[in-house]
Amino acid sequence: MKNIIVPLFTTLLILSCSKSTEDEFNEVNGNVAEKYVKSVQVIDNVNGNTTLTVNYGEANRVSSITDGSATSFFNYDSSNNLSSINDSDDTFSMSELYQAPYDAFETGQVLEYDDNSNPTKIKVYEDGYGSQLLTGTIIYDANPNPYFYTLKAAGGIAVLDRVDLNFGITDPSIIKARNLFPNNNIRAMIFKDNNGITKYEVQFSYTYGNDKYPLSASVSTLSVDETTSYSLIYTYK
Repeated sequence: MKNIIVPLFTTLLILSCSKSTEDEFNEVNGNVAEKYVKSVQVIDNVNGNTTLTVNYGEANRVSSITDGSATSFFNYDSSNNLSSINDSDDTFSMSELYQAPYDAFETGQVLEYDDNSNPTKIKVYEDGYGSQLLTGTIIYDANPNPYFYTLKAAGGIAVLDRVDLNFGITDPSIIKARNLFPNNNIRAMIFKDNNGITKYEVQFSYTYGNDKYPLSASVSTLSVDETTSYSLIYTYK
């Protein structure tokens, strides 16, 4: 299986985030339990099942993430700050994100937020920078983003505080990356082209525990070519 852990993690850092310091996260969600994702099992009858496992080391830091066939290791400096992520193919240094400013317009752009500082309308490139731009609408449940404390344990929240993003091609518009991480859990994402035609859609249906964290989810992905579905099972520490 192709290793998607590092690209997924860096995409989270670069694009998927709202005004989400820990204080604001708690302000939006109330005094929620501080839980850490231990595993996410993907049950897919077509492509086969897989489990993404998060391992923790000293000081409750994320030490590695594996899908059973590929593993990414998280490395920290003497101050316990995330310094790099490496797998069998490459090492990604956090210093690459600190080059000011990071040209986020090459990935996409956040257009609108809701009252909880969640990005609700974004523009993304369908097939990389310079391809067709799609407008995405993101819908949220009222429950907290279940990955917040896991990202914090991986040093990701501290990284977000240090990264500047440039959302302007000719007229620079600089913001902090931490102003983009969603406080709530995503329920649906719908992407349309410039003519308003839906190209892609993802729908999540969750079963939540008493602590408002998801125990399982049914996921449906739709495009003009195919429709797929799979299930997720979450465990925490």
